[in-house]
Amino acid sequence: MQAEHELIVSTFNRPSKMKDIFKSVAKRADSKMWKLGRRKPRRTDSKRLLMENNNNNDRHDGHDNPMAQNNFNTHVEQRLHTVDDEIKYEELAELLQVSPEDGSCSVSSVHLIQRSVSQHFPEPPADLDQNLQQHLFEVQEAVCNELVRLRPLFETMGLMDCLFDCYHRHTFHHLSDLLQKVHSSQNCLVLMKWVLQTYPSAELLAHPDLQRTDPIKKVDSLLNQEWVQRARDKLLDNVKNEVRALLEKILQIEKKNQEDFDCEEAFVGFYVDTIQCIEAVPKEAQKISRVLSLDVRAVCFRELLTFLERYSAEQAEILGKKAKLDKPEMIPFFKTLTACSKIKLHVQATAKDVKGCHIEEIMETLENMEDLTLTLLKQIVADMAERNLKRYFKTENKHFFVFIVLIETYFSKDFCQDVKKRVMNEVYKLISHIYLKHLVRSSQSKLTKRWSPDVGQAVTEDAELLHSTISNLAPGVQQWNLMLLKIKELLDCQSVVAVQLTAASMQKECPTWREDQDLLPALLRWKGLSGRRVEEVMNILPGQKPRSGSVSCFSWLFCWVSREPTVTSREEDASDC
Repeated sequence: MQAEHELIVSTFNRPSKMKDIFKSVAKRADSKMWKLGRRKPRRTDSKRLLMENNNNNDRHDGHDNPMAQNNFNTHVEQRLHTVDDEIKYEELAELLQVSPEDGSCSVSSVHLIQRSVSQHFPEPPADLDQNLQQHLFEVQEAVCNELVRLRPLFETMGLMDCLFDCYHRHTFHHLSDLLQKVHSSQNCLVLMKWVLQTYPSAELLAHPDLQRTDPIKKVDSLLNQEWVQRARDKLLDNVKNEVRALLEKILQIEKKNQEDFDCEEAFVGFYVDTIQCIEAVPKEAQKISRVLSLDVRAVCFRELLTFLERYSAEQAEILGKKAKLDKPEMIPFFKTLTACSKIKLHVQATAKDVKGCHIEEIMETLENMEDLTLTLLKQIVADMAERNLKRYFKTENKHFFVFIVLIETYFSKDFCQDVKKRVMNEVYKLISHIYLKHLVRSSQSKLTKRWSPDVGQAVTEDAELLHSTISNLAPGVQQWNLMLLKIKELLDCQSVVAVQLTAASMQKECPTWREDQDLLPALLRWKGLSGRRVEEVMNILPGQKPRSGSVSCFSWLFCWVSREPTVTSREEDASDC
């Protein structure tokens, strides 16, 4: 078989002369047949041995007979050493037999072409994972160069279809070996990109010199489809394992960075690494196929869900312990909220058309983690506000700014603005509500002695300072001090009608009252209105059901705290206030 290969290589390297030789052979054969008439021409030794070899293959069901094959190889080798070039080409014309009826080539022709193809194919490098791209370039050059070089000769012989088929099958057999040897999703994508983009491009099958025979239509596309499906399966399996391992590593790093509050990289590293982990391969797959990218993304999202469930469970335990400290640090809570927010935004932006990826479960897990973290933060703020405002309403000197400084200390660091705005909105609302609760629990007469004769003005100053502070920390935050600003107006009312108008505006404008509808009746009672007057005011407000009996849960509290009512019920009746 080595002799056959040398013969075919020697001829393939001289395609132009081969074409001329075949024309000469055909011409002499026609002349000789005309002279001989009907007498059958004598078979050459080459043809006799070739027919014996083929007949022997047929008798043995396609298996080579060693003796016949050796005789054939020996004869080819002898002829290569004893005859001139023209005889070599004539022998090749007999060896590469083509059926004149349908252009099909003999079994021997296919075997010879296959041996030539395998000899011209580059061997894969030892370190394939590191040199895959270079190896595919070498395969591309080798296949393209051979197809272009052999085209003139094989077109004349009618063997182009056979040549294309041999190279196509050998190429995908080689690609299958490469697919088994690569170990990363990145190299799977490199192979798929080469098959789906480079192979049918002008750099190979669609080369300008091959377009007359149009090889893309002649090759077996089923081989491509089967290989691509196997490559897709291996890619998705590699992506699953790689993403799972990377997410596990990210989780371990996050545990180590729990106490690293001063490093910005530690603050953003968790969600940045997580997003990059689940986005890198889908982004690369998008360069090949959108459908492939969606399949890869679905695998990444499934791994992300498992990862987030573990992260949420561990983080809930960590934050729960931190919230119980006397002076808890705010950074871990903001870090968790920021991570959940950023990952949620990424999932929302990239989940379109992705099937079977548990999007709802991912979003629910992240939102539950956000709610838990915000609840813990609100508990910290509520405890801090309760301690400080309780002391503030009982002290002789009015020092509300001390509490304001404490708020600034807790929330002065630059966190993600969207997250910080969301947190400060909740903090602002909570502090305003707690302030109002302590206000209605305090006696006006005592506050007048402790603060100022104009309690309403003092409350207004506190409300403005609170809003200014929160707005500086989180620009654009919703205004939650409107009810506090209405206190002075309410206290200045001298008639029931004025009280009703002020109460109606408070109901309409103040979101704090909508959060706790017991606040307004309690404020009216704190002003000094009797229970009957409170009922009258509340009953005329839009959307209020007629009240009877107890006005609110604050009524008894006010009666217990306020031992010096400013206006009695009898005086109210006399003054209509």
